[in-house]
This record gives sequence, C-alpha cells and structure tokens, in this order.
Amino acid sequence: MIEGLVGSVGLLTLVLIIVGLALLVVVVLLMSYFNVLLSIADFTFPNAKFRAHGTSFLKEETVSPMLESRNINEVFSKVREEGYDIPKEATEDMDEVEKHLESSTLKFLKRARNISPDRTKPLVDAWLNRYDVKMLKKAVKAQRGEYDKEEIQSMLFPVKIVDEDTIESMASARNIQELSTVLKETEFADVLAGMDIEEDTFLLDTELDKFAFEKLKKAVMEVHAEERSPVKYFIGKYTDIFNLKVIMRGLREDVEDERMKDCLLPDGWELKRWKLENMLESKNMEEALVELEGTSYAELRKEGVSKEPFEIEKELDVMLLGLTSKIWSEQVLGVGPLLKYLVGKEFELRNLKIILRGLKEGASPDRMRDMIILEDYT
Repeated sequence: MIEGLVGSVGLLTLVLIIVGLALLVVVVLLMSYFNVLLSIADFTFPNAKFRAHGTSFLKEETVSPMLESRNINEVFSKVREEGYDIPKEATEDMDEVEKHLESSTLKFLKRARNISPDRTKPLVDAWLNRYDVKMLKKAVKAQRGEYDKEEIQSMLFPVKIVDEDTIESMASARNIQELSTVLKETEFADVLAGMDIEEDTFLLDTELDKFAFEKLKKAVMEVHAEERSPVKYFIGKYTDIFNLKVIMRGLREDVEDERMKDCLLPDGWELKRWKLENMLESKNMEEALVELEGTSYAELRKEGVSKEPFEIEKELDVMLLGLTSKIWSEQVLGVGPLLKYLVGKEFELRNLKIILRGLKEGASPDRMRDMIILEDYT
C-alpha cells in the first residue's frame, strides 16, 4: 500500500506532505500555548495590584484587634491607611461614615476595572452595573422619604449608567413620576416600561435585580474565550446563592409563594427553577433545605436546621467568598485574583460598616464577630 502511494505521488511529495502536517500540528500547539502565555502576560500587572491592595479587613489578624479596640480613632486611622477616604469631621455621624465607605469601595472597583485587561473588562462593567441598580433603588427610597435635593445627591455616587448628570436629574425630581421620567432616558427604560414605580416598589426591585443579572449573563459571552469557563462557573454559582437568599428571606418574612417566584433569577449552576419553586412552597425551613440534598449546598441542611434564616444567609455569603478563593487557586495566573477582589471588597465594606458602627454604639466584640465574614471561615 505504501509502495503504491509512493509510486502515485512520488517520494519527495509524500515527505513534504508529512513534514507539512507535522508543522501544522506544531503551529496549532504553539498557538494554543501562545494564547496561554498572552493571557498570563495580560494579567501579570493587574493581579499584582489586586494582591498588593488586597482585602485586609477579611483577615483575622487585621480584624481581631479592631474588634477589641477601645479607641475608635485608631481604628479609623487603620481604615484610612487602606485607602478608605473618611474625613475626620465625618466620624461623629455613622451615616456619613458609611457613605464614605461606599464611595471608597466604588473607587476601588472602578480602579479594578481600569487596570483589568480588555479580556475581562465586560465582567467588571457588569459587576459595576449592580451598583447602578443600588443607586436607583436608593433614589426611589429617598423620594419616598421626602429628602431634599442636596440630601439625595449626597446619598448617590456615579457608577456607569448612573453618572453625575443622572444623579443631578434624579435629585432634582420633585416626585416619583418625575424620577420615572428621568430614568426612562437611561438604559433602565425597558425595565420601567409600563411600570408604576410609585405603586409597586417590590416589582421594581425584582426587575432591577433581573436587569443586573442579565448584564452579568451577557458578560460571560463577552469575556475572552480563555476566561469564559471560570467566569461562567462563577456567575452560575453566584446565581444559585442569590436565589437561595431570596428563598430564605421569603420564608423568614412569610411572603406569598407566587410573589417570591417572581424574584427568582433564571437557572444557576446547580439549582434549577423547579427545585427552587419546591423550596418556596415548603412549609418550614427544614422542609425547604431537604430540597438541597444531592447538591453542594446540602451542608446548609446539616448546619442550618437549628439556625435563623439570617445565619443561613451568612453561611451563603461564606460560600460565595470561599468560591472566589477556590477560583483564585485554580486561576491564579488568570481571572481568579480579579474575581476574589471584586467579591472581597464587597464583604470588606460590610465588615467595616459592622465594626465601625458596633464600636460607635458599644457592641460587644462577640456580637460583631457573629455578623462579619472572614476568609478564615471559608
């Protein structure tokens, strides 16, 4: 057979074909390796920055002395050293302190977006859109609280959709109807179409959460192919945890099943719609948690039956932080440090609010520790 093939094409031609195929295989392998090297190179600088800036207030060695401190001014100094801009004149008013903490956190996340490689910028943009949603929810709540323009402006911070001009317009709105008109000139127009935000804030919150989710879901397909798999996994698990929190709150507050079903996001990584609806229809917490058997969330049943829904929500937060640590270890030269930084900064903000307000109001260290999230818990 070989002799016939050689005879028909010639020995030299056959050798050239074999060499050509071998070279093609080598080129394909090298291109794949080159893409990996390119990905590592893209992440080298930003990942170094994420490690340098870090999330100190998720670490036991940083937080424990703060919880035990009897000098809140020293704690404020420590917080400022990590880049949080809290003016000394603001420290007497915890509401003002929390505004500055939120503003600083947004600054950190925007900086993360700026230094991230182009291949992951869509993910950070979508993560920031969640803060656009938070700003809109705040604006609606402020309108209901009859705050004046200056007070509303002080509550809101520019993100992406909600920019300085939008904040000015929202703060200037004299009522909910005018606020709705302002928002219909933004990307929120489709969310608000046909909705009376004055009559149904529950529906508004639900639709805004879904808007933010769709942004995250879209980002999965917009990040570079090398990062798509871990990002898809993260968003899927994030969706699971979000939906479980919705269910915990629904059971805790005894909200109608059908109303809570409207709050659920589409299928996540493990938890399908039918399973989530079965949980909502459960008579009590223990019955709901039985539905988690066979999933990675089954441990909530073992730990959660005797706990309050708030404690189970905390366990879910610990799971989310642990998820980013897992992805970080698997994607240490890629998207892992970015995901851990984005999620970590949110939990760091939560910890700082709890600690600073707790110290101000004389809460015990044990009480504050019960509420915070640390990397050591994951």
